[in-house]
Amino acid sequence: MVKSLAFVRHLHRNGCDRIIFSSSASIYQAEDGSPVNEGSPLAPQSPYARTKAVCEQMFADIAVAGPRVLSLRYFNPVGADPELRTGLQLKRPSHALGVLIQAHQEGRQFPITGTNYPTRDGSGIRDYVHVWDLAAAHIAAVERFDSILTGSKRSIAINLGTGSGTTVRELCAAFNNVVSTPLATIDADPRPGDVAGGYTKSDRAAELLGWTPKLSPEDGIRSALDWIPVRDELLKD
Repeated sequence: MVKSLAFVRHLHRNGCDRIIFSSSASIYQAEDGSPVNEGSPLAPQSPYARTKAVCEQMFADIAVAGPRVLSLRYFNPVGADPELRTGLQLKRPSHALGVLIQAHQEGRQFPITGTNYPTRDGSGIRDYVHVWDLAAAHIAAVERFDSILTGSKRSIAINLGTGSGTTVRELCAAFNNVVSTPLATIDADPRPGDVAGGYTKSDRAAELLGWTPKLSPEDGIRSALDWIPVRDELLKD
């Protein structure tokens, strides 16, 4: 955070008065499976989330008399560049899709941990958004920055998600729509600390950025799977 502050000071000193900050939806108190908007309560639960929340507040304070700041709060990014020029470099990522892919590759059942949450099918819910849609949102933020932050408005946050979310069962079903050999699942008890999760209302992104996601969970899964052999070839050394 100290380096973030120093970086903003450097930008301001050199005449840069527009900042787009990559924030995170992990700062929300999203635990009961319901949607959140930009005014929903914040309750970061990890060091990563706390740094995002603190930086957002710090930048908002700076924006009163310094550079204007647009904070984009990502939900759960999935997928890879559709042209496979880049993607996630970790071989064993810990997010849900990464664990799903590992289980499929190893012929194991995928445990659906928690089946009695207050969601549409009882499994946890998250908001998976394709990285290519996130890239498009950033372009829109750059192009519309001055029309969004005008006059006395110096800072704003915008959620970037699908607006509907995807449950764990739905994610597994989407995965099986993509692969040739179906993934087997098994219901399991929730892990310590697990919560139902949540997803975003995307009204502000549609209104201010003219942005809505175009790619489906299946698109994210397909590009993530297609990226794996390319990644392994590029990183084999």
